[in-house]
Amino acid sequence: MPQGSIIGAYIAPGLPHLASDIAAVSWDALRRGFHQAGEHIHALQPDVLVLYSTQWISVLGHSFQTHPNPQGLHVDENWYEMGDFPFDLRVDADLGTRAAAIAASLGLATKTVNYHGFPIDTGTLVALRFVNPANQFPVAVVSCNIYAGQEDSLTLGKAVRQAIAESSKRAVVISCTGLSARFFTDEIAPYNDRLSQTEDDAWNRRILGLIEQGRNAEVLAMSGDYARTAAVDMGFKAFAWLMGTLDTPSSPGAVLAYGPVWGTGAAVVEYQL
Repeated sequence: MPQGSIIGAYIAPGLPHLASDIAAVSWDALRRGFHQAGEHIHALQPDVLVLYSTQWISVLGHSFQTHPNPQGLHVDENWYEMGDFPFDLRVDADLGTRAAAIAASLGLATKTVNYHGFPIDTGTLVALRFVNPANQFPVAVVSCNIYAGQEDSLTLGKAVRQAIAESSKRAVVISCTGLSARFFTDEIAPYNDRLSQTEDDAWNRRILGLIEQGRNAEVLAMSGDYARTAAVDMGFKAFAWLMGTLDTPSSPGAVLAYGPVWGTGAAVVEYQL
């Protein structure tokens, strides 16, 4: 049986502002980057998209979506005015089940989720709206364990990598996460959006600059300091997961877009593998 492979990898934001029709300079730039990523993924014609979303938060270990066809309507819990997210997903249940089993064999607490009505998170749905709008590609979705550290996140990515290799499928992996995560706590006009702290902007640009140079191992080593000083989304563990899936390559990531979303940092980054 031919071995499966990861043919593309992305970091992508998941806030619902980007899926709205509200115009803002930074949001428009991020949308363009997202659309560009979607075009590149469509050209690759993968067999499956594997998404890890920091907005699917799990507490008792790591969860894997294995319902073959989740359907429903999602409204973001915090930004309900940003629009509705109807969903009707095609899930690669076999890949999710195998990844969960491998992760368990590596010492992680895992569970599969397979029941009607389980909520799909905003981050996953925002990403899919841009990169899989016609529901062309099956997906596998992995949760963000709130208590996992970098090592567990790397191990989780390794389990996904092994499951893809065993599957004989061509996969694109997507880490749906933000960068600095200090939101404005007051209402702002979208056209006035900016990074809420200049120090966060400096950190975000420093990390993205290293990624552009292929210095991914250095980014992993700096992630703790980055997370503490810039209040990074879920401690930047989504990046560790992505590096686990890719075995921490020296491949550079192309920054397709970077900018603020309600004071936080967001970027669309593409690894061409």
